[in-house]
Amino acid sequence: MPIPITAEILMQLDRLDTQSADDLETQWLEFKPWTGPREDMRVAVEYAVCFANAEGGVIVFGVADRIRGRAAAIHGARGYDLDIWRRGIFDSTRPNLVVEVDELAVPEGTGRLLVVRVPKGPNPPYGTMQGLYKQRVGKNCMPMDPHAFARAQVSAGVVDWSGLPAEGVEVGDLDLVEIARARNVLRRFKPQSDLLKVDDQTLLVGVGAIHEGRVTRAGLLLFGNQSLLTRVCPQHQVHYVLHTDLKVFRNDSYRDGLLNILERIEQAFTGPANPEQEVSVGLFKLRIPAFVVDVVREALLNAVTHRDYTDPNEVLIRHAAEELAVTSPGGFLGGITPKNILRHEPVPRNRALAEAFEKLGLVERAGMGRRRIFIPTLSYGKRSPLYETDGSRVTLRIFDGSFSERMAVLVAKWRGEGREIDIDALLVLGYLLDHAFIDTLTAADLLQLLQDSARGVLDQLAQPKTGILERRGKTKAATYHLTKAVAKDLLGKAAYTRTKGLDPLRYAEMVRAFVQDHGSIAPHECRELLGLGESASAKVDVSRHLKEWSGTAGFLRREGGGRYTRYVLREPANP
Repeated sequence: MPIPITAEILMQLDRLDTQSADDLETQWLEFKPWTGPREDMRVAVEYAVCFANAEGGVIVFGVADRIRGRAAAIHGARGYDLDIWRRGIFDSTRPNLVVEVDELAVPEGTGRLLVVRVPKGPNPPYGTMQGLYKQRVGKNCMPMDPHAFARAQVSAGVVDWSGLPAEGVEVGDLDLVEIARARNVLRRFKPQSDLLKVDDQTLLVGVGAIHEGRVTRAGLLLFGNQSLLTRVCPQHQVHYVLHTDLKVFRNDSYRDGLLNILERIEQAFTGPANPEQEVSVGLFKLRIPAFVVDVVREALLNAVTHRDYTDPNEVLIRHAAEELAVTSPGGFLGGITPKNILRHEPVPRNRALAEAFEKLGLVERAGMGRRRIFIPTLSYGKRSPLYETDGSRVTLRIFDGSFSERMAVLVAKWRGEGREIDIDALLVLGYLLDHAFIDTLTAADLLQLLQDSARGVLDQLAQPKTGILERRGKTKAATYHLTKAVAKDLLGKAAYTRTKGLDPLRYAEMVRAFVQDHGSIAPHECRELLGLGESASAKVDVSRHLKEWSGTAGFLRREGGGRYTRYVLREPANP
């Protein structure tokens, strides 16, 4: 049930002649008599954290909750200041809560009720400044039990679950094979690390697997074997499914140490289940896999690092021919959403585990992981990865499907020239693969930036030094198009001329503009430019047009013959 709106509150008030306000209260609605602004604000703060720790709700002040009869029960509220109440509730809650405080007109009493609307808190648990933590249970605000409180703190990232001691686990319980595996990881990803020069005990301390002489939960996840993890941390599991719509080829559940699991998942993406295609970049061959192994690794690392380990559900990897979906328990933290994830500062749920991965060289500094997922994928002209959440889990979808060979070749060529392409440029180029232009409103949504910042990015890409975009128009309504050189490489010769906004019925002008841009035009290029296709009738029509335009009074001159026929601009006659 959603939080009651004003009309629903008025309907409940109409029932006071036959029922008391107490009878009308629900999990989302609370009535309170009015005592005074100072005393009742303390009540509002307590109920605000109570509702925020559950599903949200409304507190209505000015109604006696145990008196039957509308005229007697409603006495109204007086002497308050709405802004002071909003600020007071915000300042008196931890984390701070933003609530709505409004008046509701009624004919009884003072003529108005005070209504406080509390949304469901995105980062529970919430408490008062005095340390009171309550949660709405049915019609009551009940103290949060220690287990629920601890779980809420871990789920919200207030407490680092991975940094706490692993109860019942001794240093001698950690697996020597997994410690050796960590050394192999270091040799592969961080060969200059000093951790390769120390003994096992010092290595474990260095990566945070041991803290103050005790094994941390991060250490358990990294260096525990299957039997230990199954016994001590049964919620830890990664489930890998390789399937089509009709058949499941692999259905594997892993409860090993995380480095072991990571190795196994990488192996699954280095065989036939992850096919590659080759494209030529000059004298070299570029291999484009269905799913980039580095991207898969980063997706799994993100899933196990940011998951909620108080949730009994597993990390699930669904691997199909055209989509890889990685789902982890626990929603986003700290205001992160799918709409701002590219720009928002990272909010770690398991800081100790994230730091261990960084020390082992598996991840770079905080905030880089998302770019390590997006940049390789976009560089091949594949569809942009997609984050989704239902509040209790996060899913990352990575797409294979079709890719743009031209995009892959262009980006590879640029990088070969020492030109680095950032995520903003790749997102814009990916958009322009399918659209004639981009404006600042569209770019703001695509880049997850404010409109002025998005315009700044587009203007930077339109600088001569960058050479990717052309700006058309001087107002805020300007549009941005690919430059001639980039359009030719990315979409073909016809693309640049076509985006100049010429009416497609004015064929002669389009062809003249194309030849001015590219020097000549062949019949097949003319058909592509005019959007006529490759049918027999299209070939006849284009042949007729080219013959007319290359006649005595035409603007073209024919050169060559047969399949080598091309048309160039006719030189003006001498006076």
